[in-house]
Amino acid sequence: MLREYGSWGVMTLSFVAGLLGENGFDLNIPAAYIAISLYINSKQAFTLWLRSAADRAKSLTVFLIQVTTATLILLPLIKNDVGRLLPFAIFPLVYVFLLKFKGEHALLTEISGFTILSMSTLIAKYAVSGDIDTKLFITVAVFFTAGVFKVRIQLTRKKFYRELMVVYLAFASIVYHLLNVPIILLLPLIDNLIFSITLYKARLSVTGWTEVLKGMLFLLLMAFFY
Repeated sequence: MLREYGSWGVMTLSFVAGLLGENGFDLNIPAAYIAISLYINSKQAFTLWLRSAADRAKSLTVFLIQVTTATLILLPLIKNDVGRLLPFAIFPLVYVFLLKFKGEHALLTEISGFTILSMSTLIAKYAVSGDIDTKLFITVAVFFTAGVFKVRIQLTRKKFYRELMVVYLAFASIVYHLLNVPIILLLPLIDNLIFSITLYKARLSVTGWTEVLKGMLFLLLMAFFY
């Protein structure tokens, strides 16, 4: 089991973002969530397969079973639009490439990973409406990716990452402006700016819960302004 609770949190919050504005309950919703969960959880077996000299066959088998099961669940939901959704497969492919050749803790790998987690909003929205909402996907991905830089700053305290955080926030604002997305959705990221400037002390566990609360505030803002 993948015990990266931050990943589960981002995936779930992104999934909920895809459901905002949709009325009623659809059986496609739990099916889509289960499929996405299997895809995300399969990272653990894939990573073990890359690292381990022993039990590589077992790890690969577990990985393939999870991915195959997730695909079999998801295909009936997207069978009419496989071609339209196929281009988004580039994101997990890039992540797998970076995971293998750059390592899971490389900055580009973590950014790519958060992009994949944000794809759950794309699947959730499609599962209930049949709409492939690229704008929503970018909106969610840009917000949650900011968390990568905050954790980097907390772990390294390096000036480079502090400056990069400021640059990223400016980039996020520009992207939202170009997409005609309300800038107020980025309000929770003021914490990232304050942390970059002050380096206020907080335990990593506290940071994790802070990011969850910021994600929930983001969803609340989306419900009112998106």
